[in-house]
Amino acid sequence: MKICLLTRSFNLKGGGIGRVSSSIRDGLIRRGHEVHCISTDKEDLVNYFKYTALDIPFRMPRGMDIYHALTPMESIWIPKRKGISVIFDLIAITHPERYGGRLGRSVVTFHDLFPLANPELQGAGLGQSKLKSSLGRKYFGFACRQAVKCRYVVTVSEHVKKEVIRIFGIDENKVKVIKSGIRGDLEPQPKGDKVFRIGYLAQLDRRKRVDLLIKAFRKSSLDELVIGGKGLNEVALKEQASSDNRIKFLGFIPDEKLVYFYNSLDAFVFPTAIEGYGLPPVEAMACK
Repeated sequence: MKICLLTRSFNLKGGGIGRVSSSIRDGLIRRGHEVHCISTDKEDLVNYFKYTALDIPFRMPRGMDIYHALTPMESIWIPKRKGISVIFDLIAITHPERYGGRLGRSVVTFHDLFPLANPELQGAGLGQSKLKSSLGRKYFGFACRQAVKCRYVVTVSEHVKKEVIRIFGIDENKVKVIKSGIRGDLEPQPKGDKVFRIGYLAQLDRRKRVDLLIKAFRKSSLDELVIGGKGLNEVALKEQASSDNRIKFLGFIPDEKLVYFYNSLDAFVFPTAIEGYGLPPVEAMACK
């Protein structure tokens, strides 16, 4: 089967989306499918807007059996089965020879709806400015309205499914919950030292509430707290922890060190305010 996957990133630098996207890609390839990947290496918001709004229709391959947008933002241009929701549909219908004579089945995955359901917790650079927040929320809402027109709508949890149905009023039978998978090499390994170590791994933004973790740890007599990840709140969090040499910031954890990171911990702490699914705790549990 020919499958086109569209996402922001296929690497760990893309955060949870990048990790899930790479797992889906690798799993489909192992099953023998022909997978075409579309993504962007640009991390800033301006280039991401350009990628989703302008670049994708010129990069999509012809004649795929399935077009799967791994977030709603990449779904704007994928061909929908019902109606002419975007220009790409019109082109595909009026010039079928350009797309191999078939539109393909459209699939979209919703990981969360924070910009719409919880704008006060909005991160990823949008929560730092009222203008960015307003424009980002409107564009995200537009993308989501296009996304729910896909033939298949997937959410990563029952919570996200309920939010999609509540906000967009679509038939609940159209939405299927498929929880995010994890890498196969995430297994328990010997720890290697006797330091009692607590760890965190994810973005460093306000929704994750790492400041609460640091505050609580500083009141404790525990040995060590290691914090993995990058984000907008990194400087402020380092300032908060600066006088406590038990707290270590590890920065970006590369793919080849992920198993070692989890297995270096005695406990994994995830003080987030809200999640669509919450992949890091599942990865940590896989390593026990």
